[in-house]
Amino acid sequence: MLSRSAGFTALAAAVLVLPGSDAAPTTIKYRIDQSLSQEIDATAAGGAKQNIAFTTSSFITVILADSAGGRSMRVVVDSVRGDSATPIPAAVLDSARGAQFHGFVDKSGKPLGLEPITSTSAAAQIQGLLSDFFPWTRAGLKVGDSWADTTARVNGVGADSVTVRRVSAYKALANETRGTRKAVRVAEDFTSSVAGTQPTPSGPARIEGSGSGKGAYYVGSDGRYLGGDWQQESSLKISGSFAPQPLPITITQKIKVTTLK
Repeated sequence: MLSRSAGFTALAAAVLVLPGSDAAPTTIKYRIDQSLSQEIDATAAGGAKQNIAFTTSSFITVILADSAGGRSMRVVVDSVRGDSATPIPAAVLDSARGAQFHGFVDKSGKPLGLEPITSTSAAAQIQGLLSDFFPWTRAGLKVGDSWADTTARVNGVGADSVTVRRVSAYKALANETRGTRKAVRVAEDFTSSVAGTQPTPSGPARIEGSGSGKGAYYVGSDGRYLGGDWQQESSLKISGSFAPQPLPITITQKIKVTTLK
């Protein structure tokens, strides 16, 4: 599934103001809507241009609890669904219900990624859908604050693994209201590089390339993440014994995250 290699890779020095150590965990529900369109130009291998476009919607529960050095994060998958073109089979998406992932948000508010609590094939296939959905947040954010960050995320293991490196610039732009909550709107501009391997029906493939994107998200005065939108464009190449020269891939990805009551 080539789309996972570059898609879903959707997301700075500041001090996070944490509640006391006896504070109850914070539980928030989110909906993650993603759309992805991809074109592979296989003419160099004697084929044609191949296009795929699909959408997915993931409903998750996030539990954040105080921990040494920051906050622990547990993500529970309530449900995942895709349209008829989604390359992950519907049965796999259905079996992912109840899958759990763990992560960590450090003292500065930076999320450090998610890993499955129990390694199952369903959890592995939807991990890319959840990568980087939670951005850099902190309490006390003020309009005019800005920072930068570099991350590296690995999706998959072994011969089916892709590393996405991302360099981001953030700036708090305006005070706004999200529902009944006061929030600060934060803009993010980023560039990314992709490199890794992935099995295909035609044999092992090497994938590499770069991308760029931008978006905006909202942070409550208490540091709570209140959703956001991003868009990314990627230009990649896939190579292997199946083609005399690397085949170009272009990908457009859009992500929208909303909070649920």
